[in-house]
Amino acid sequence: MVPFAILGVWLKTVRIERFFPNATLGEFFVKLSSDIAFGLFWALLWVVVLLYVRKPRGRAVLVGIAQLLTGLIGIHVVMNHAYAMRTGNPLTPAQIALAFQEADALSGLLKSQVDANTVGLLVGVVLWAALAPLLLGRWVARLVRGTASVRSRRVGAAATVVLLLAATWTAPTASAAFSLAPAVQLAVSPIREASAYPEELASEAPLPNPDRTTLVPRAGEQHRNLVIITLESQRATSTFPETKQPVTPVLDALAEQSTTPERGYTVLPHTSKSLVAIHCGMAPPPDSDNTEADDGGLPQRCLPGLLAEQGYSTAFFQSATEHFERRRHTVANLGFHKFTPVDNMDNTGFSKANYFGYEDDIMLEPAKDWLATVGEKPFLLSFLTVTGHHDYELPDYEQIDFVDRPLLNKYLNAIHVQDRFVGNVIEMFKELGLYEDTVFVITGDHGEGFGEHRLYQHDNTVYEEGARIPMMVHDPRRAPEVIDGPVQQFALMPTAVDALGFDLAGEVEYKPSLYSGEPQGPVVVSCWVRGRCTAVLDGDLKLIHHFGDRRDEVFNVVTDPYERTDLVATTDEEWMERSWETAVSWYLDVERWYTQQ
Repeated sequence: MVPFAILGVWLKTVRIERFFPNATLGEFFVKLSSDIAFGLFWALLWVVVLLYVRKPRGRAVLVGIAQLLTGLIGIHVVMNHAYAMRTGNPLTPAQIALAFQEADALSGLLKSQVDANTVGLLVGVVLWAALAPLLLGRWVARLVRGTASVRSRRVGAAATVVLLLAATWTAPTASAAFSLAPAVQLAVSPIREASAYPEELASEAPLPNPDRTTLVPRAGEQHRNLVIITLESQRATSTFPETKQPVTPVLDALAEQSTTPERGYTVLPHTSKSLVAIHCGMAPPPDSDNTEADDGGLPQRCLPGLLAEQGYSTAFFQSATEHFERRRHTVANLGFHKFTPVDNMDNTGFSKANYFGYEDDIMLEPAKDWLATVGEKPFLLSFLTVTGHHDYELPDYEQIDFVDRPLLNKYLNAIHVQDRFVGNVIEMFKELGLYEDTVFVITGDHGEGFGEHRLYQHDNTVYEEGARIPMMVHDPRRAPEVIDGPVQQFALMPTAVDALGFDLAGEVEYKPSLYSGEPQGPVVVSCWVRGRCTAVLDGDLKLIHHFGDRRDEVFNVVTDPYERTDLVATTDEEWMERSWETAVSWYLDVERWYTQQ
């Protein structure tokens, strides 16, 4: 077990050097202490157990159990390290369970996350766990062959308890998710999650019945076409670092001709969740189990189904494989007539964008063919791009030098290609003579982190780089307008309904249309992992609540868009408490609504 303890300490040292390169000696030890304590605890635990159990057969059983558990812990330590180095987050029980449940769909993702070093460590862990007892068993047995005194056994048991308690301790200023040893973090995650949302903060108001939502046509208005473009992993241009040339010239120009909020935000930085918010105007299931793809997983009435009742044809195209996150099922639950994934498209001449999709222009011809079948009927056409998703690979594309950081530059090149696709869609509609009769809703699903706050990718990145997204409603017949304050994806569905000449009727209280001039109210952004983090935006201020993992943070995202100056020490404590209670209450109400439905 000693090599496993050393492995855990060594890998944590690597992570500290990666994410906290300027840590003092004291800070370094605080972040390392849990791994040291757990390694000592795990080895001493089995020594003490073997001192209490004297019968050879009992000892043999215990050694076998220890061998198996130690191997599993070693595998988890290595996989957690690989995941943390990629994302800045630890693995949770829910994520591990999801990886097993959807192993086939996520195989490409898993392969992209595991490099040769990780494979080598995993092989070493398995071989050592299997062979070490055979090689060293007799020698180790001599150390515990004698009869230990009652006092020494009690001292050993007490030391084991002390080490276990030490393994669960973290400094108040340190992130527990980072500092705790992986096995300890895995064990305490369900406890933290269970205590993150106090039930007394849940609202007691009656929940709306979504079955009664309908569209009411406004008299004398032409019901035009609608195109929704959801841009994969596309953070707002305002969150980009300084670049040597513009990354999104198409979107920048289009925003000046559109209805655009000052700041647009995702509801939960995960693609399938954002698709629900965008197309339904309501919160997605707030879980990490992809339940929006389950049968009956979306009981609310969404825009595709509502428009279909008004005679619209509806289609959803994506440049990713259909199996990723069971997208076909989610799209069906949203109410689309037709779903076309990249699996059903001709990829000749198109470059792979990453491990599960092709460059987005691959969707243009299939979409054009579908439009030819629609005839005179109005339509809803929804595109989901994939180019911006990690691992940002475009092997046949000549890279542009935007920034000096290689990984970030790859991402910005992918976003540049994604931006070009938006321009190609607009041009296609002009060529087909459909542009003037079409409203375009263009938004990101979420952003993407590159270590700005020691987080990479998106699922649990609620800082601006992960939460703030491009968002606009482009109507060729409407003058451009900038909407004050923060706006969330929830506002897009009612705005689209308004732009098409309908009113929403029913029990559900939707966000106001961006055309209405009504205030949008506070914005809540939740992490994908339950109880990990949440953010509340109220005017210029943003509170990030960490659920006890570490102290909360407050930023003025207008004057400090990169969130470098934490204002928590000078911010009104009552406002902070009200803000995080708003976020918790919202989350509990959404959970209660889905449970009831």
